[in-house]
Amino acid sequence: MAELRIKHTRRWCTPSSLVAAAKLSSPSDPIDFVYTLEAHADTWLVAGQRRAHYSAREDEEQTFYIMLIPLKAGTTLLPNVEIRARIPPKGDEKRKSGGTVGPIEIDEELNCETDYIGYGQCVVVVPDVRSSTIGIGEMSTARSAVWLESEGR
Repeated sequence: MAELRIKHTRRWCTPSSLVAAAKLSSPSDPIDFVYTLEAHADTWLVAGQRRAHYSAREDEEQTFYIMLIPLKAGTTLLPNVEIRARIPPKGDEKRKSGGTVGPIEIDEELNCETDYIGYGQCVVVVPDVRSSTIGIGEMSTARSAVWLESEGR
């Protein structure tokens, strides 16, 4: 299981420019976002939403639970996440009334910069090992070596 935690800030613009660009009633209104999980199909099987729409206010943290199942052993990068603002077209009153919004449209007017805390992190996927034997000490002489054996179940 993996947790995808997303939080945003609005400290990079003035409240008036944010209201105009994001088509908000007030600077404290939530902004709609879309996240897309980009996982290589030959490396990861993703159980959960690869793409989801959510709303958040400034500094509000959203948590999404996703199950990542590795498809092959070895060292691999975690999937990438792309986040975009979703702004309704002008005159769309459904957003203000809390109704559902039609197809997801990404607005290029409101730029987003993403700071990935876990970006570039690798995981090591090991195959299912049922037993292992480890020798500790000097292996050239049997008396000085200690052998540890484990059997998994």
